[in-house]
Amino acid sequence: MKINKFASGTILVAALFMSACSSDSQNNGWRGPMRDGVVTGFRSPDVWPGQLTQVWSQTVGLCDASPVLSDGRLFLHVKQDDNEVTLSLDAKTGRELWRTVNNTAPLVTGGAAPHPGPRSTPYVYGGKVYTCGAGGILTCMDAKTGEIIWQNRDFKEVPEFNTAMSPIVDDNICFVHLGGRLTGTVAALNAATGEKLWGLEGHPATYSSPVMMKVGNEKVLVVQTETDLIGISADGNLLWKLATPGERRFYNSSTPVVNGQNIIIAGQGLGTKSFRVDKTGDRYSLKEEWANPDFGVSFNTPLLKDGYLYGHEARLGKLFCLDASTGRTCWADTVAHNRFASALDLGKEILSVTAKGNLLVYAPSAEKYSEIAVYDVAKSEVYAHPVVTGNKIYIKDKEKVTCWEVGR
Repeated sequence: MKINKFASGTILVAALFMSACSSDSQNNGWRGPMRDGVVTGFRSPDVWPGQLTQVWSQTVGLCDASPVLSDGRLFLHVKQDDNEVTLSLDAKTGRELWRTVNNTAPLVTGGAAPHPGPRSTPYVYGGKVYTCGAGGILTCMDAKTGEIIWQNRDFKEVPEFNTAMSPIVDDNICFVHLGGRLTGTVAALNAATGEKLWGLEGHPATYSSPVMMKVGNEKVLVVQTETDLIGISADGNLLWKLATPGERRFYNSSTPVVNGQNIIIAGQGLGTKSFRVDKTGDRYSLKEEWANPDFGVSFNTPLLKDGYLYGHEARLGKLFCLDASTGRTCWADTVAHNRFASALDLGKEILSVTAKGNLLVYAPSAEKYSEIAVYDVAKSEVYAHPVVTGNKIYIKDKEKVTCWEVGR
């Protein structure tokens, strides 16, 4: 059921036709501005060094949420003592610039207990930083001062392992998928005031994050729910709903990968599939173009680069490469890493960080896994994606954030 409190739909339509992300930083949200894992401005060394140089390290608190970077400042959402806290650090020195207590941290129990902190990556847009806590509390703060501008506590239910969806902001509209199995809602809020513009109910929330894609001339919000892959129009109408049930112990945690007019999904325990989105008149349709039953992911999102898909497979985290146009397996490595992992496109190289604290650098190749360098960058588990800019790599482990420098 749709709830629409936005009187002038034309304003929202115009908003969504604009760019899907803020341009003020390449690292302003989950997997970057386009949610594609592409890093711009990284300076690859002529030869990767035997070791990275540690510039600074700070204890900040517990979280699986990735740090983000904007205007020379790192922003982190962490658990400190009994509170969920947002921090701003000087990216050069690690010095704390401000600290804001958002709310009392929810009690995390059961299978999620080893992960007591926030899981959702902040988003920086228009001089504001947006965070979402493990209990589904959405907070907007002034990026310079940390002052809370607005907060939304409407979504009381959370998924089985708590909220992990990362918000996305487009032209002053904040999009979220909150609630849980019974009350899952995709919602649009005014990014300046927090006013709810519309909400699409009845879509059980999971751990994936929404992405934008363009179908013809229309922007569409693509959301992976616990049970379905859905597309939503600018004014909050459901355009399509494709059943994507997960196997046991798979939770649709991976974020959809947009490949032109195709959407690639891989987190159901059924391998990887690609669907083409077509529009005829006002009607949308999805057609399966290919399926690879052998390789999928669990708690990571594959990286699309130059027509190939790179990821860590669902069971042991072994690296694999698929042809994104056909689904053909190009190669599969034999080394087990971890099914919790990240992957970023550095341009000449691909960088992956696993939950074991290993940073892998390898060449983008459809022929074979070609390793360039491996580094130990943490002494505890790493569930957050790294931030990479210039010749710096920022790693958030269980409680610390560390800045590493790549030699030239």
